Amino acid sequence: MKVKKIILGRKVSIKDVVNVSRYNYSIEFSEEYINRVNKCRRYVDKFSRDGQAIYGITTGLGDNCDKFINEEDREIIQRNTILSHTCSVGEPLEKECVRAMMFVMLVHFGTGHTGIRLETLERIKILLNNDITPFVPKHGSVGYLCLEAHIGEVIIGEGKVYYKDELLLTKEVYKKLNLKPIVLSSKEGLTIVSGTTSVTALTALAVYDSITIAKTGDISGSLSLEVLKGTLMAMDDRLMQVRPHEDQRYTADNIRNILSGSQIIEKYKGCRVQDALSIRCMPQLHGAAKKLIKDSMKTVEIELNSSVDNPLIFDGENDDGTAVMGCNADGSYVGMAADTMAIAVTNLAKMSERRIDRLINRHVSGLPAFLNKDAGLNNGLMIVQYAAAGILGEMRIAAHPATIDNVPTCADQEDYVSMGYNAALKAYECVKLSKYIFAIELICGTQALDFYDGLKPSPATKRVYDTIRKVVFPIINDINLHPCIENVAELVKNQKIIECVENVVGKLIF
Repeated sequence: MKVKKIILGRKVSIKDVVNVSRYNYSIEFSEEYINRVNKCRRYVDKFSRDGQAIYGITTGLGDNCDKFINEEDREIIQRNTILSHTCSVGEPLEKECVRAMMFVMLVHFGTGHTGIRLETLERIKILLNNDITPFVPKHGSVGYLCLEAHIGEVIIGEGKVYYKDELLLTKEVYKKLNLKPIVLSSKEGLTIVSGTTSVTALTALAVYDSITIAKTGDISGSLSLEVLKGTLMAMDDRLMQVRPHEDQRYTADNIRNILSGSQIIEKYKGCRVQDALSIRCMPQLHGAAKKLIKDSMKTVEIELNSSVDNPLIFDGENDDGTAVMGCNADGSYVGMAADTMAIAVTNLAKMSERRIDRLINRHVSGLPAFLNKDAGLNNGLMIVQYAAAGILGEMRIAAHPATIDNVPTCADQEDYVSMGYNAALKAYECVKLSKYIFAIELICGTQALDFYDGLKPSPATKRVYDTIRKVVFPIINDINLHPCIENVAELVKNQKIIECVENVVGKLIF
């Protein structure tokens, strides 16, 4: 089987992050990538020899920026930078998050403006290509530094790694693979812990999954509309044209296409004057959320292809290079995008939970109570709405913006911090939770279709029904619902629900 690979040196995308972090694509460096890394490193070596005061190259860090570091001590301070920054705590980050961070490091550090050595980048590449994942605790970052340092300690041969499903000392794995620890040179420790690595990596994964959630929401919402005998009047394109938000219009297009050919919709046309807002307002709410997700996607893709270290190195006069101190390492752009995305996905989930309630609530659904053929003896799908409500409560907490927070650090040298990592972490967790709410809606909608004997659903929702019935059988007597929800949530995450619909109606518009 041919190994799938990504060759660095060109512009990268969020999908590249996903392919490396989840699907183990291998990494190669292009000649252009190698040349620009080596050229920039020559500048750093010259700065180091000349003894010019440049932050992180000939000086200490943070509040120690006015302390000159002798050339013979610069390897020591780079190692110390890594070790002193390994302060993250708690449970480890998921493997895909750490792999995403390592890929972002290769992209950001290889721009030709950081001055890191090629051999250090080669080590990160070797770790990724051999599925060696550093142990990185999840908590304790204002936007950079700590989590990145735990990857850095693996580069220098310290810390722990996951290798072949075991958590081992890095030294043991290096010995097995005949690898030697990297001895960091001027600026490299600083480069590894600096930048927007963790913020960009986690937000990229969250953006990718939020697009899946948004498309799935159109599908689950369409199914709910169908089984609740809803009207398509609210999806009329004339309404969309006079309020020309494109994502609103695209959502209405999706819903009309998904429900095309439904005998249920046709039979109950005009059943009610208008539907409740969780049905009627899907184009407006889904559209608004999609716009925020698309804005976040644009921000993350710019950040992925940026130089975010401090200082950054540029060509100077007489080919001698120049270092510019600034703060491209700030995580505000991506942090605010992550905050916004958490708000968007929580709103999508909020509406889905309301549709779940309508599906199981006999007072408004026109269906048996809790979609249960034997009410009283069985609870049916009564409690799945409780679960959705609880998950939504967690998401609402996560939707509070992190980037408005501030705690000064480093003896007030860093008197403002972005808190971008907290935003990225909660966006990632928020999107992860959301798939369960949409899975519950899909389970309820599928169960409701069983009460429409003799009436055919649309070809697209029938395909959804068939896909879900492969992992969740009709629920007649009460069963353990946990595996049902997990199985459908996995279908959501892996885009199987989207695929089965797009096989019928073509590409959903996003």
